[in-house]
Amino acid sequence: MDIKKILFRTNSIDVEKALPDAVIMCTKDGKIEWVNDVAAEIFETSKMHLLTSNISDFIETPMNLILNSVVSQAPVITKFVNREVYFDMTAKEISEGYVLDFRDSVATNLTTNVDNTNDEDINRDKNNFLLKLTNDLKSPIQSIVGFSQAMADGLGGELNEQQEKYIRIINKNSTDLMYFIAKMLQLSQTEVELTQIENKIFDIQSLVNTIVKYNEQLYKDKDLKFSIYTEEDLKKTIVADENLVKNIIQNILEVILKSVDLGEIHIELSNPLSEILFEKGLADGQYIQITISSTSMLLSENELDFMFDPYKILDSSNRKNVLRAIVLASVKNWIQQLNGTIWVESQILKNTCFNVIIPSN
Repeated sequence: MDIKKILFRTNSIDVEKALPDAVIMCTKDGKIEWVNDVAAEIFETSKMHLLTSNISDFIETPMNLILNSVVSQAPVITKFVNREVYFDMTAKEISEGYVLDFRDSVATNLTTNVDNTNDEDINRDKNNFLLKLTNDLKSPIQSIVGFSQAMADGLGGELNEQQEKYIRIINKNSTDLMYFIAKMLQLSQTEVELTQIENKIFDIQSLVNTIVKYNEQLYKDKDLKFSIYTEEDLKKTIVADENLVKNIIQNILEVILKSVDLGEIHIELSNPLSEILFEKGLADGQYIQITISSTSMLLSENELDFMFDPYKILDSSNRKNVLRAIVLASVKNWIQQLNGTIWVESQILKNTCFNVIIPSN
């Protein structure tokens, strides 16, 4: 039996869209003749078992529901036998019997609700909610970090070796959680409202030196080397929001420092090529390019696709990098507020470069 040919004859079910759902073909009396892999998954049995069964073994009052769907040409809600599980079923009558398409009714309803709601409003409300809970989220974790550190330092009395080990694990994990929460709230802040830009004159090279100095202990502990290069004819005095530029550079460095333990981190300040400005769609004007590269942070092409999107990364194989995506999403939002751009390049066995271009006057 060529099920695809049969399905192509059913005008209400598109093969390419239906096959990812659970699809069953049964005779007029309900005997199952064909199933796909998804059907076996949702009915929690084997395909062989399904092919020796009747649809009534799995669905309550199936023939009535099938006829209702055929007549109305619309999905009907089905309930599994002896299970509180519900699916939308679309039935199409063919000469051989019926083709049944099952789709998760809960997922369908969620999709419908999202489609009918303004995404921006949902995102803004979510971020406002998180920001209002800032103290509720931070305070308990801060207490755990503080008290565990105090105990590790012996302020609560002498600890044996096993107790000290556990306390240091608690302190590390709570510190990591505190960082995650802070970055998540930071992203919410960049999404819920635009920062008031406060442009002023400052020396970009001095700012970079200050940031590198601030991170000195961390990169020395990791056996990392830092180097800074400034293009000879670059105008080092720029006009921009110094605090935002500082946040951008610091957060990119944090991403790199959390990802690598050795190698070199190189920061380059230069005048961007006119070809790049045109390629990135930037308006005429004066710009500065800040390139931060790491020789040991090597990324796959798949990772580059989700670098700045923590929402999409949760549905990908790269969800372990969700924290990195949260931090870089904030960076991207800040750069957009400055009317600049950012992109990442990764060369196998060479380096990964974070390229930032922002107006300099």
